[in-house]
Amino acid sequence: MTSQHNTGEIRNIKGIRRIAVWTVVIALVITALIGIYTIVSGELGETQGKVMLTTLAVAAFSVLALCHLAIVERDVKAVGWIGIGMSALALLTAAILIWWNFGDYTYQPSGIYMNITKTFAISGLVALSLAHANLMLLLQTAPLRWIRSSLSVALILIAIVPTLVIPVILAEGNFPPQSFQDVYWRFFAVILILDALCTIALPVATLIVRGQNKQGPAVSAVDAASSPAVTVTLTGAAASWVKSQAAESSQTADQVVTSLIAVARKSKSNP
Repeated sequence: MTSQHNTGEIRNIKGIRRIAVWTVVIALVITALIGIYTIVSGELGETQGKVMLTTLAVAAFSVLALCHLAIVERDVKAVGWIGIGMSALALLTAAILIWWNFGDYTYQPSGIYMNITKTFAISGLVALSLAHANLMLLLQTAPLRWIRSSLSVALILIAIVPTLVIPVILAEGNFPPQSFQDVYWRFFAVILILDALCTIALPVATLIVRGQNKQGPAVSAVDAASSPAVTVTLTGAAASWVKSQAAESSQTADQVVTSLIAVARKSKSNP
């Protein structure tokens, strides 16, 4: 029963990913067609502009959804689903802002309009930060301990960014106090630099380490040739996971297990 449930969940997630990809493609095609029509006709009407902005918003937040879906098959899948929810909220509020008196500079924003604007800004920022965090969480199985420890630091830095910006949005730019602004924004700039450093350095380091570990399966194969064979039977969730990994990587189940053992041996020898 558990195995069937996991298989069904994996199939549903793949279906959602497929829908997100096609949504991005269709939205970009619609935007391109409107852009071509605008160039040929030499005019861009209000409705055309709103449709173009709406489809661009759909494409942008579909890309964010794909980032969130990257981890929904892992132990931290709750973070991915929260990110999808925030992306949907950001898309909804973006559509409302686009179609509600957009481009009318004589319109005086009401309290409701301003609240929707703040909701869009905050939900969009949180969705973007969670997408960033979810992509970084793919490194939680990195072979070296220092990379996994640095990942925790990177996630903290990612969380600090919206924490510093959201109060500014809620206060409509009246935060922080004038006497504290210089220190506040300098600290924010330092956080952004460190965040960018971790975002670039950790994936590169992981790729280098995993590239060095590619010889691991070959060594295991040599050991296997000179050692008696061992037969292991997997059932339930473990069997479903190995099968899904084999399907995604175009390998056999034996190759997936052998690769995992090789990585574990390498990690143990190089803590």
